[in-house]
Amino acid sequence: MASLIHIDGRASRKPSERRTCKVMLLFPPEWVPTAPYLALPCLTAVLRAHGHTVIQKDVNIEMYELFFSDIFLIWVKTRMVQQLRLLEAQEHVQGLTEAEQAHKACLEEALTLDVMELAAQAEEAKRIHRSEDFYDADKLEWALNVFRRVMRYISAAYYPASLVYYPMESNLGYRPGVSREVLACLEDEQVNVYRDVCRQLVLPAVSKEQPDVIGVSIGTKMQLLAGLTFCKMVKEAYPHIHVTVGGNVITRLQEDLPQKEPFFTEIFDSAILYEGEHALLWLLEALAGERPWTQVPNLMYREDNGRVRVNPEIYTEKTTALPLPDFDGLPLDAYFVPTRILPYLATRGCYWGRCTFCDHGQGYFDQYRGKPAHQVVQEIKALKDKYQAEHFLFSDESYPPALFKKVSQLLVEENVGIKWTTLIRFEETLQDPKIWEIAAQSGCKTLYYGMESANERVLELMDKHAKKSVIAHNLKEAARVGIWNHVMAFYGFPGETREEAEETRQFLLEHKAYIHSVELFYFVAYRHTPMVRNPEKFGITIHKQEEYDMPLDYYYTLNEAKGISCLEAMQLCEEFYQRDFAPWAVRINAREQIFLYISKFGTNYLPQIYALHHCPAEADPDRVAGLITWPVAKREPEGGKEGEPGMARVVSHAAYS
Repeated sequence: MASLIHIDGRASRKPSERRTCKVMLLFPPEWVPTAPYLALPCLTAVLRAHGHTVIQKDVNIEMYELFFSDIFLIWVKTRMVQQLRLLEAQEHVQGLTEAEQAHKACLEEALTLDVMELAAQAEEAKRIHRSEDFYDADKLEWALNVFRRVMRYISAAYYPASLVYYPMESNLGYRPGVSREVLACLEDEQVNVYRDVCRQLVLPAVSKEQPDVIGVSIGTKMQLLAGLTFCKMVKEAYPHIHVTVGGNVITRLQEDLPQKEPFFTEIFDSAILYEGEHALLWLLEALAGERPWTQVPNLMYREDNGRVRVNPEIYTEKTTALPLPDFDGLPLDAYFVPTRILPYLATRGCYWGRCTFCDHGQGYFDQYRGKPAHQVVQEIKALKDKYQAEHFLFSDESYPPALFKKVSQLLVEENVGIKWTTLIRFEETLQDPKIWEIAAQSGCKTLYYGMESANERVLELMDKHAKKSVIAHNLKEAARVGIWNHVMAFYGFPGETREEAEETRQFLLEHKAYIHSVELFYFVAYRHTPMVRNPEKFGITIHKQEEYDMPLDYYYTLNEAKGISCLEAMQLCEEFYQRDFAPWAVRINAREQIFLYISKFGTNYLPQIYALHHCPAEADPDRVAGLITWPVAKREPEGGKEGEPGMARVVSHAAYS
């Protein structure tokens, strides 16, 4: 049984008595290449404060920099030429299968492109992203399309893999919820592009730095294959280096990993669950012989007898005592934006923490913790001054209303002069128009709301307890003061009827003057949610398939024919995008890009970024809205039936930073 412990009982040795290590921290692809992710700087700050040497590498941005270069694209062309020659020789001798013929056709089509022209366009696209031309929507759209063309070109060399720039939906053809497929993918030289990324970016850095320990942070499902590929290849090349993994996805898979022997014998040596700052510090002490391995909280590791041990004690960080995130060593000017953007976290966990469909809090062992407003503002000021950054992503799961009000007020009173964005709930305590005026004055530019549904009965089932009138009022007030409102919702919560789903659709349409962008999903039964833990309470049956032995979500069915089925929710979602919102699709759709546009132009009225320059006639031009159309893709529900059609869920990435 896990037990909670506190830092006072786990004090580290005095600096004079402590052995120091060299640690390399890796952030793997795929993630949005617009700002650093917060995990590495938080770990780095604690380790450096205790005298350890830390090299932090954002391999994600390094990968995109590499991909959009002439050196790599010429190398990719050479790879394609070699593959084509082999297929032509095979065709001459014994013929080709249908799959091989498709592969050959893909290569032939890609090789008709002028690789040097494509490389020149990629360099220009990077320049646009990093210059004032970024704020010319036509140029930025052109640059984004160049990146997409380059990714399609690279994909041909790793056929049948599909590599995508944004949103993060690359597909190597292996299911991350099936361990045997994960292990096979790590060895696959044909489709696993991350093997070449590792050879060209990771292994040379390891050879140069010769670290004692390598830590790989796997925060999202899209990073799993890349992160594990890096681990395996490092272990093969440098078996003496201790490789540890951590991050939200590793924590979510803690029940499965001990049963998968190859993970602890071939891929990594240990795994850190939940929060990792002091757990990693104490792991270094264990490696130095200064602490028993059994006394490292949050740790999973392989003992000498071959058994995987999960230490029972769990440590949660005291947020007010943590040092300032340390971004030193990260390429802060290499991201694909014209100005620096930094993430900052004032709270851990969600202050609400009751939504029955949500598993965001799975990365934390206990409940919500936060810093007081005065400390938040002082740390923001320190980061702004140290890194010359004026744009901040407040990466909290959901910004508490009391902190929202206090931080906004202090930012104004102390004239901090930043621009910021965050996720927030609709709250009755945010009704006062003055609150919104102060928030805008403090630099709040964009807000992201988990509305989920506009039907109050469904919201009660979700345990969100939001009122429709409050939702409308919050949106109107935020739009009035110039804040960009991004609303997230989904169809198919168990028990939701078509009429109730239609109510959500109608609400979005009726309030489009105050909703500037939207993401609409279908319900997914995430593994670590109250709904999946108690399916009978919500009238659903969870279907677990044996081959899905590392699932993060499950296929489900309704126990009674009441409400929208999973398939119907997917179809309604597709209809929503195809029928309702095409005229309002934006051309630049990364959150940080929109955030910077509003910061630059000082208004949430940005007709230039929409695919069609169209303003609803009935809308006030100071509050006009558009709605984002996200790409529709085919998705197999993890742990569910094969071939189910649907939309790939666009992750609310700020929540995971």
